[in-house]
Amino acid sequence: MDEGKLELPLLKELLRLSGSKNKGIVLSGKIGSDVAIIDVELAKDVANEFYNENSDVYLVEKSDPITFPTSEPGKHVVIVNSNDIACSGALPYGFLSTIIAPKSINYEKIHEIQKQMHEQCKKQNIAILGGHTEISSSVNSILLSGHMFGFVPKAYLIPNNLSLDEKIMVIGYTGAEGTGIIIKEAGKRINRILNKDEIKEGRRIGSNINITKLALELNKKFKPSLIHDATEGGVHGALSEIVAFTDVGIRLEDNPPISPVTQKLAERLNFNPCCLISSGAIILSTNNEKALKIVEYCNLNNIPCKIIGIVIKSKGNVILDDITIDKPKGDDIIKALEELEKIDDG
Repeated sequence: MDEGKLELPLLKELLRLSGSKNKGIVLSGKIGSDVAIIDVELAKDVANEFYNENSDVYLVEKSDPITFPTSEPGKHVVIVNSNDIACSGALPYGFLSTIIAPKSINYEKIHEIQKQMHEQCKKQNIAILGGHTEISSSVNSILLSGHMFGFVPKAYLIPNNLSLDEKIMVIGYTGAEGTGIIIKEAGKRINRILNKDEIKEGRRIGSNINITKLALELNKKFKPSLIHDATEGGVHGALSEIVAFTDVGIRLEDNPPISPVTQKLAERLNFNPCCLISSGAIILSTNNEKALKIVEYCNLNNIPCKIIGIVIKSKGNVILDDITIDKPKGDDIIKALEELEKIDDG
């Protein structure tokens, strides 16, 4: 395609894929207009209705790109941004994207990505309010980044502060997203490690990375002190981030939920499941009474869930078996993919 902005007829076609039509939108994606305009008083009603509140709300914003390989980058850029919005307690409301594509791209690929974003936003009642799409010789592959915002009543803002003796929980499978990536990137090699049923299960858990609905429900029911989405670096990476530059630490007393498929891959490809990209797994901190109720709630709903540790006095450390674990450098997905290359694909 020619370098520069999309031709106006093509841009007009993309702008039809605008997600949900949310209350409070005064102006969104439109040719000849470079901004979106929101009536905040109307927009915030959605969050108050969800939490059965009638109070002032906070605006919460988040930006994140897609960096790991995926066949559905448009879907995933919406999910990774909405996950983080929900971890604050906020309901995702509006989304904007930036797509910078190389000259070798065709319009059909750009349209496909926009359609993926549109369909995922429709599922989650999120409006696509605009963004920017451009063809540029400065990139060799598509660069896709999202910006999202949402609203939360002040009483339901998750403080993300840890208190001594709180329980640390993991809800969902650690390493699930990484498991899906490994299976996809392995091609035929995966048949030398997993059987057909295991491959199917690995793909299932690898695609289940949207925690937005669950995070909001947990906040609504239990008001925890912290909810965090475990992404790059896995559960251990997320725990290290949580306590970094704080006056507390975490003592690990159990392993997080790990799918047998992920465990089998880890043994064959020599990686630590707790350091594998884990979008779809929630780290949560709360008092003991609420923690037990959350375990009961998750068990009733067939959601993997375990109490794995406790908040202690240990400035910025995560401790396992009386040893401070090293802060992960990068993600073990790199190690896993390197090991895959050593396997004969038959």
